[in-house]
Amino acid sequence: MRQQTNDMGNQNSSNPMAISAMAHMMKLTRMKLFMLRDHCVAVSEKADTPSGYQISRGIFLASMGVVQLPTEPDYEVLEKLLLLWDENGTNRIDPLLFLAGVSPLASVMDLPTKLRLGFEVFDYNKTGTISRHDMELVIGAMNKVASFFGDAVLHEMQIGVIIDDLFEEGRSFDGEEEVNYNQKISKMSVHPLMIEFVTGQGTARHGTIEQ
Repeated sequence: MRQQTNDMGNQNSSNPMAISAMAHMMKLTRMKLFMLRDHCVAVSEKADTPSGYQISRGIFLASMGVVQLPTEPDYEVLEKLLLLWDENGTNRIDPLLFLAGVSPLASVMDLPTKLRLGFEVFDYNKTGTISRHDMELVIGAMNKVASFFGDAVLHEMQIGVIIDDLFEEGRSFDGEEEVNYNQKISKMSVHPLMIEFVTGQGTARHGTIEQ
């Protein structure tokens, strides 16, 4: 059973972000999300993608059936998100990045919990670490999926600012050196731009994220 607490959305208003409202309607759980991820990886092909995996739209849809995702609303919602995600019509996606992007739909918990879930979904090998570049991609994926629901989100440049600020303390990191993502979540959760995002005060909309 899902425990409910303050989640993504305007905490000073009765109107949460649309993606947060949908999360309360979804039956998707953390366990089911990981089951879907593991099955997708098992049937994926190796590719030059951020996670190293690639899967076709048809196989992804079949995977949702294999793990017995409820048709309403889970299967229907993810099917629509998949179409929006594949904006270039390649019929191929990075399953780990896509599932990290939709991971907020599997939790009605607070922001740190949602962030941790996104990183854990992407971290298929359970290393507990992530590169600076991939951390930016995961946050960007969550931002992108939120935009599909019509939510006000962050511009790509603003996500870069968040990541830059997270790594400004201590020694510098290159884009590929990995860090423990759990040690970055608390600071990320209170970053002014992240607060702007989760309170629905972003300045970007679907189709304008890269500006």
